[in-house]
Amino acid sequence: MDDGHKEILRYAATFFALIAVFYGGTVILRNTLGTSNPMMVVISQSMVPTLGVGDFIFIQNIDDFDTVNIGDPPVGDILVFLRPGYSEEYIVHRAIGGTLVDDKWVYQTKGDNNAFPDGFPVNQNLVVGRVVNRIPILGYFSLFIKTMKGFGFILGLMAVSFFYDNILPKKTEEENGAFNYLSIAPFLVTPLVIFKIWIAPENHELLEIAAIASWYAGCIALPLSTEDDDMGLMFWLYHLVLLIIPIGCDLVWWRTGITPSNWWTIQGSIVPVSWLLMEETSMFNQAFTLIIIWLGPGVLIFLGLLYAKRSRVASVKNLSDRIRRVTKVS
Repeated sequence: MDDGHKEILRYAATFFALIAVFYGGTVILRNTLGTSNPMMVVISQSMVPTLGVGDFIFIQNIDDFDTVNIGDPPVGDILVFLRPGYSEEYIVHRAIGGTLVDDKWVYQTKGDNNAFPDGFPVNQNLVVGRVVNRIPILGYFSLFIKTMKGFGFILGLMAVSFFYDNILPKKTEEENGAFNYLSIAPFLVTPLVIFKIWIAPENHELLEIAAIASWYAGCIALPLSTEDDDMGLMFWLYHLVLLIIPIGCDLVWWRTGITPSNWWTIQGSIVPVSWLLMEETSMFNQAFTLIIIWLGPGVLIFLGLLYAKRSRVASVKNLSDRIRRVTKVS
């Protein structure tokens, strides 16, 4: 088996390992939290800033409904429930009131960002569980790949990454340079921004712009600094798909008001985590266009610089050698 096929197998193994970890983690969460839907993604702004759009939320089964806290924010528990009369419309709102009717609780609920309580009572039989934690923004990834265009975009990026080494010129000389670890610094900004949003979920539009700007700096620095182009490409790809695209999706909301609840003709404020494709609306097309405009040039910069370095374009190759402190072998 030649090196090219080995690289493809390595990339494929990494991809399927990530899928296995995702589904394995879901099974563990189901057993730990006691519900068939332990993770969902927020798609509307009805609970902002307590729960942000695109947040992964973790849902725990309620064994004893007498333990549910009732009251205005932040006292009342945040419940996930099915809208009365609907079988697939999930809502995540706070329990602000409740009464016992025939030994069963009936709750009054309200979104923290809504002006009025929900116009219907919620029987405990409709309650899936209560929210026990959240991961901000990253849920956008599972929403993005539900759309045909989003799925196609990510599939295209993966295909380019898998086969990129096969069309690049091979290295023809021995070099004794070293990877410049400073090139990783721009990629650390996004995790820090997400952490900040996790602990302080107020307006973070400027932080997301800073994260994308730093990613652009990384798109320039990494291909010039890496010694192992394949590993550099994989690192860049997963950072883009899992972190930067969600940041871009959230920035679309801040800039245009288009949330994932407008991406499809569905109702509710949350959706289950799944890999199933869903048909997108014209509003998603608008959001997708903005994401491509914002992120597309960075993709071209990274891939173009990598190609230029491997093609031995003099200015790019010399700059890369200086960054990596390459000493030519006579």
